[in-house]
Parts: sequence; structure tokens; C-alpha cells
Amino acid sequence: MENKYKSREALDEFLEVIKNADKTFLDPDKEIDRQGHVDGYKHIFHILRSSIDFFLFNDPLRPGFMLLADDYQKLLGDNVDSVYYFTQLQGDQEYLIKGRRYDSCYLSFTVYSGGTNGEMPERVSLSVNHRDIEFEEDGSFEIKLTPNPKGKNEFKLDKDAASMFTREYFFDRFNSRESDLQIKNLIKHDPPGPISDDELAKRIKKMRTFFEQTTWIAPLPVQFPVNDFLPPFNFEADQGGWGTVDNIYCFGKFRLEDDEYLKIDFKSPECVYWGMQTWNYYMQSMDFKHYKVSINKKQAKPNDDGSYTIYLSHKPMNVDNWLSTAGYKEAIMFFRWLLSEEMPGQPEVELHKF
Repeated sequence: MENKYKSREALDEFLEVIKNADKTFLDPDKEIDRQGHVDGYKHIFHILRSSIDFFLFNDPLRPGFMLLADDYQKLLGDNVDSVYYFTQLQGDQEYLIKGRRYDSCYLSFTVYSGGTNGEMPERVSLSVNHRDIEFEEDGSFEIKLTPNPKGKNEFKLDKDAASMFTREYFFDRFNSRESDLQIKNLIKHDPPGPISDDELAKRIKKMRTFFEQTTWIAPLPVQFPVNDFLPPFNFEADQGGWGTVDNIYCFGKFRLEDDEYLKIDFKSPECVYWGMQTWNYYMQSMDFKHYKVSINKKQAKPNDDGSYTIYLSHKPMNVDNWLSTAGYKEAIMFFRWLLSEEMPGQPEVELHKF
């Protein structure tokens, strides 16, 4: 008699999605170059790893913070200056986050609602940043996410809450200390015991959905202007996706020959943080271990009038605020501002030859 497992059926469906994932980036209408196709195949394994961490090893009843990105694993728009953690949530539970903040310029907790089965979230239902939290003198804090907030550092958890990202930004990430963060469910549950066929199948389906829908948003549109930027825009709470309402984003695309470079001029409003970096088409930061591929508010040297000029090229340039393409002929340029007092202007770009 044949044994039938829901887990096997879910796995077969997931493997089929993985098998066909390259259709999203081999589409000739997207006009992605050969390096972009190679990056696409590598990106499949990045999504797979995060799918496993987020939805196989993570449980909204017994949550834990799962790292989004590091030197090698990159997904969903990682930033060289930041550290992100993910966890699943469930709207009828109550969570306590305990931590101690050290060197970051920005710390936040963003709760996403809708999409309780691994789908792209429908909205940001809660955004708590360091300005909203009362800290102790040593930087320690506790915040509660609860359906019924009543006191200090308690915040509303909506019924359809599904997940959360923590975000922490640094001006000098690799010489800074990230916050100590822990999360636990205040509602007691029995130990889980061995995973059942039904539960494993459910988790595999979540993995499949997250994997598939992540391929829908990356690669990014190749319709971005070449050697220019689109106007900056706010991330709105109800637009869906994994952004944060504290951010203003600005996208562009570069395409450079060996003897060319870009001169990028802009002014920044007062803000907690701004940074520019290069991504490949899959919102993955370039090789920051071996190349200078990002710059931020504290690292950049301003012009006499307070504006900034950033240079981007394949070859090193003897100028302030130079960024490397990390060997890419074409890829994405990306600005973000955190807690900006006003909308920044669109960066101005000029193409030059050496």
C-alpha cells in the first residue's frame, strides 16, 4: 500500500516553483545582461535559504529572530550599513521584545499584516522606531506587542499581524556593536513535540509561496532610467511589500564602459540617516568586502555649500566620495533616507569620460 504524505505533495509543488524560477529573469523583455542572468541563478539559493529560515525553522507561537542578510546571504534590499532580523507573528498572541541598544543611529520594529501564509504583506500595521521607545540609561528596553496595549512601551498588534522585521542602521557598521535583541511569546504553549505531516506540509507551502512571490519583485524593473534616477518617494503603509514607512527611496540604473564615470550631485534634508549604494538587479548589495560600494551621511564629505557629489566608476578615482561598480557594467543605484524632515530632491547625474 502506497504511503501518502501531504509533506511530499507540498515538496513536489515547491520543487516545481524552484525549477521554473529562472523564467522571471530570462524573460527577453527584461533585457537583463548575462551577468544579471548568472546573478539570478545564484539568487535562487539566497531565496531558498531565507525561505527555510523564515518559515521552516521559525514558528509564530515560539518566535526567534532570523538574520536576513550578511556578507554572503543577501535578500530583499539589504543595506551595507544595516542589520535586519525577521520573525513570524500571530495576531492573537502577545510578544515581549527585550533588548539593549549600543551604537546604532536608527532602530525599528516593523509589523506586517495580511499574508499569513508566506505571501507578500498587504500593509505595515505597526512601525515602532527608537524615537517611540523609552530606554533605560544603559540603553536597555522592553516593548510589548499586544492586542490590548495599556502602558509605556506597549504597542497594538492587529489581528492579521503575520511577520516583523527589525532594522538597525549604523554609520560605521563593521566597527559598531549591534543591539542585543530577544523576543518571546508571553502566552504559554506546550512544547511542540515531533513535527506532524500536516504541520510540515503547511510550512513547506509557506516556503513555496514566499519563494515564488520574492521572485516577482526581483529582478527589479529594467525600465529605470539609465545613468539617472527616478524622483524619490515615500514608502506608504498600504502599498504592500517589505519596506518601512520611515524610509524615502530613490532608484536609478547605471551602465558604464571602462572609460566612463558618473558624477552624482544632490542635497539632503535633515534626517537620521541617508545612504547610497549599488545593488545588482536582485536588490543584493555588491561585494562590500572587497570594494567600496556604499556611502552614508557620516562617511561622505560635503561640498562647500552643504551639497554632496558622489562619483561612480569601474576605475578608482582620486576624489572624495568615490564608489566602485564592483566590476558590474550595469546595475542599480539606490538612495534611502530615514526619518527625513522633508522630501529630498532628485539627484542630478552627469556621464563623463576619463
